[in-house]
Amino acid sequence: MIFAERVGKLSKSRTQRINDRAHELRRKGKDLIDLGAGDPRFTEPEGARNAGRKAIDDCYTGYTEVGGNPGLREAIEERYEKVFGIDTGHLTSMATVGAKSALYEIAQVFYEEGDEVILPRPYWVSYSAQVELPGAVSVFARGKRANHYLPTADEIAGKITPDTKAVLVNSPSNPTGGVYTERQARDVVDVARNHDLLLVSDECYDGFVYERDRFWSFAASDYERTLVIGSTSKNFAMTGWRLGYVLGRPDYITELEKLQSHVTSSPPSISQKAAEAALRDGLTLTRDLREEFRRKRDRLVEGLADVPGIDCITPPGSFYLFPDVQGLLEDMNYEKADDWKLAKFLLEEAGVVTVPGSAFGSPGHLRMAYLPEGDRLEDAARRIERTVKGVADF
Repeated sequence: MIFAERVGKLSKSRTQRINDRAHELRRKGKDLIDLGAGDPRFTEPEGARNAGRKAIDDCYTGYTEVGGNPGLREAIEERYEKVFGIDTGHLTSMATVGAKSALYEIAQVFYEEGDEVILPRPYWVSYSAQVELPGAVSVFARGKRANHYLPTADEIAGKITPDTKAVLVNSPSNPTGGVYTERQARDVVDVARNHDLLLVSDECYDGFVYERDRFWSFAASDYERTLVIGSTSKNFAMTGWRLGYVLGRPDYITELEKLQSHVTSSPPSISQKAAEAALRDGLTLTRDLREEFRRKRDRLVEGLADVPGIDCITPPGSFYLFPDVQGLLEDMNYEKADDWKLAKFLLEEAGVVTVPGSAFGSPGHLRMAYLPEGDRLEDAARRIERTVKGVADF
């Protein structure tokens, strides 16, 4: 066998498979409403674009410090101080090539063969793959629907064994939109502290919180074994700039930098300048933009309420819905777990792109990103309703 055994265990992201088929249909002229890809559809801040252009004009196009230039790292830490009211004097940051790279590097630096890492279920598609590449084991803690499937401290504690090395949490959640309250988050911190576990918090959607004034970041914890992951991709619509970061204790960041020096070296210098401008000028989403996303969320939830067999609760964060479609699968005489075929059916017949819940470890659901303009969201719900009504088999 030519390929390494660890690579043989991987499969291509199912979200990407859906996107590939959608691109193929678009090339053939099919009108699609895309509720699949998690790519914000507003424009990155003007200051970020200008800073990127200026970096090119100034020939700031070479290598930088491995963990990012000092100005960017200061801007990352400044954001946590100004937006979340956190004293970052005991923390340091490192810029990475997107948040996915940050999570991968954490897995490589901290997880070893046989270690158990507790993950939420549903989970973002790459969590388990990244945990298992170094030989660690994914252990899933599933929360209740009423909590948007975010596992509580008790549910996480119930999964701990002598082999548990770390807990990874994701709030606001992709795919469910769940957001921990401060009390819930502090309880999770206490569990990690009591068992001396690494606590990794993916907070890439921290700007998309709708029902409260301030998101409680795990960076506010006084637990020293905490690493927080952030990104400019979602909050500032800078997906193609590929700039993420890690915030944590200095000795942890030093070890992560050692690995990054052999994997990617520094993030792109141009992206660093653009991200620094976005972080300093924008700090977080504007209130108007958050309100726009909240309206989009509510319009799609209302539209789906008319579709028999779809049960959708209103999430407090991110820009995803995660409706339960098991009733729809039963009505259409199809196997409960086959949400993959349902997503394909909606793509081909209704022209609506969704992602099967099984891609996130939660069969019987669909993930829907409420990113198109309002009329298109309502049209998506109508298309789904028309397509599934009266269909006995597919």
